[in-house]
Amino acid sequence: MALSHFFVISSCGDRLLLRSLRGEGAEGSVDEFYSAVTERGEDARPVFKLSDVLYYHVKRYGLYFVATTSFAVPPSFVFELINRIIAAFKDFCGTLSEESMRRNFVLAYEVLDEILDFGYVQCTNTSQLKQKVYNVAVMPATHSRPVVSLAPAFVKLRQVGMRSNALAYPMTLPSVVSQRPLAGGSTRGSEIFVDVVEKLSAVLGADETYRSVTVDGHIQVKSFLRGSPPVKLALNEGIVINSRRGKVPNVPVLDFCNLHQSVDTSEFEKSRVLSFTPMEGEFTLMTYRMSGSAVLPFKVKAAIELNKDSVVGAATQLTSMQASVTINVFCSINQNLDASVTLRCPVPRATSDATLSVMPPDAGTTSEYRASEHALLWTIKRFRGGTGMSFKAALNFAPQAASVSRREFGPINVAFEVPKYCVSNVHVRYMRVMQPQSSAQTYRWVRYITLSNSYLCRF
Repeated sequence: MALSHFFVISSCGDRLLLRSLRGEGAEGSVDEFYSAVTERGEDARPVFKLSDVLYYHVKRYGLYFVATTSFAVPPSFVFELINRIIAAFKDFCGTLSEESMRRNFVLAYEVLDEILDFGYVQCTNTSQLKQKVYNVAVMPATHSRPVVSLAPAFVKLRQVGMRSNALAYPMTLPSVVSQRPLAGGSTRGSEIFVDVVEKLSAVLGADETYRSVTVDGHIQVKSFLRGSPPVKLALNEGIVINSRRGKVPNVPVLDFCNLHQSVDTSEFEKSRVLSFTPMEGEFTLMTYRMSGSAVLPFKVKAAIELNKDSVVGAATQLTSMQASVTINVFCSINQNLDASVTLRCPVPRATSDATLSVMPPDAGTTSEYRASEHALLWTIKRFRGGTGMSFKAALNFAPQAASVSRREFGPINVAFEVPKYCVSNVHVRYMRVMQPQSSAQTYRWVRYITLSNSYLCRF
């Protein structure tokens, strides 16, 4: 199961890293790959064959991470390896971007050479790699100065622990504090960062009732702890897993959960405490899913008004046709929280132009009609919880079009990011690091964030 080449290129085709693992020429491979993905665009498959060479690629952070081979290698093996290489780059460089790769190309080559030897995998564990890598990361210019951000912030845990109602007024740091490299980037000593990330998928009907709801969550850990001490991370005591008793109010009922191999499962089953010894770097401590019912962060109601004088049967004649779209959105999260929201509403191809408005007017809201995509877009930078907004659009249709149907509108796609909020109500009760009393102070940080995966609203 040997690989021939591994390279990293930008979205513009610039070579950031290129290694021929078996002494084979790699110049043509990079050019062939970039020409293929540029030509195929979004239809490019994650693995394809050109000139008897298999190309496996993953796109992350605006970069292409590509492995090639002439041998019959299982795709699952190659993609797992690419993802581990990406994780190692991120651990050692602190953050992954084109600028970061350019500044740390020597470090990236050193990490890659320790992972792969003559195309064969040697080691992907960050703790073991750290003992063999001697270069120190150079942080990008954007992270070399203090950053003030309204992005999801880490919450410093009090000595007595933290409950969900403490999220309203936390002591915070910018989210970039977790993007330091393992070596040379930490100035505060021993630290551990925990992300509770949830992705929400939902389909809402025209009557504001949901037809399906799924929450996919994971707890991500990034450790800068000295000496790899044991850690106890306590979740809600009442979490129910794979229960047939139905939903319990204010209690997370998970369909299933997967734990990292280092977690003591017996203690988790008894008291919902995740006891583990964190490895250096970033890893997923727990993944889980919840489906059925949930308190949705946004309620959407949409209406379409067509020119009644031109309606004939199920279709509408477009002699001098106009239509108006009204979308009312209510943000049902806590009043102390803000969300970043983008609404996208597809409209008929016959639309020639559109006039968009927002009520009440907000300086942080932008709206546009994208003719190339036949879609209306509204972007709200800060949508305050407990408030509502109304989005309206007046559409004009091309005279030469034959007809338009209501079915050509929607569904509305709501993309959002809500910091300090979890749909499933999963939260961290406390986190304890079992450091010796003589050790330096340990800093613990927890961040909550809910993202949209597929949040659709039908007319």
